[in-house]
Amino acid sequence: MLKYGQIALILLLLYSCKSQEVRNGYNTKAIEFNNQAVELMMAGNYDSALIVFDKAIKLDKSYYLPHSGKSNIYVLRKDFDNALIESELVIKKQPDLAEGWVYSGMLYDRKGESKTANKYYQKSIEIFTKRISNPEKQHMISANRLNRAYSYILLGETEKGKKELQALKQEEPENFMIDQLLNTSKEDYINQLFGED
Repeated sequence: MLKYGQIALILLLLYSCKSQEVRNGYNTKAIEFNNQAVELMMAGNYDSALIVFDKAIKLDKSYYLPHSGKSNIYVLRKDFDNALIESELVIKKQPDLAEGWVYSGMLYDRKGESKTANKYYQKSIEIFTKRISNPEKQHMISANRLNRAYSYILLGETEKGKKELQALKQEEPENFMIDQLLNTSKEDYINQLFGED
């Protein structure tokens, strides 16, 4: 059974990536295969989903979303080495995807490679900060601030991250995600995300 953190991760990745598909000119058949694979994954048909994700990748070598889906499946299967391989491919194909840097960082943290993880968290903070200061991305400023705050926490700069989360909570008192992040340690968050709590 999927844990809350795993479901939240899948939904976050799907939401953050969905709008980029057509805009970036990916092969439409590859997009169809990816969407079909996501449906299979959500239904628990992981082997079939992996096959269809591979079809999407074969059609469009630049398309990063199928790698994200494959990484999620490997996490659900506790195959963290393959999850990291696929997550690294996401970053290679979409280096400005801050969420990909965070996800890979957490996989490195899980492996005990905190030095590498911290480099990835730092990179995500740089990308989130650029997004926050970009006038064209103002519609997503709250999500980017929230993500940057948690990247600070993952990096070990807990006070800085919590301060940002508390400022967001003042602005958005109804946002339950902020409460959850304020009350979750780095270790608990990673464990929940990877189904190890």
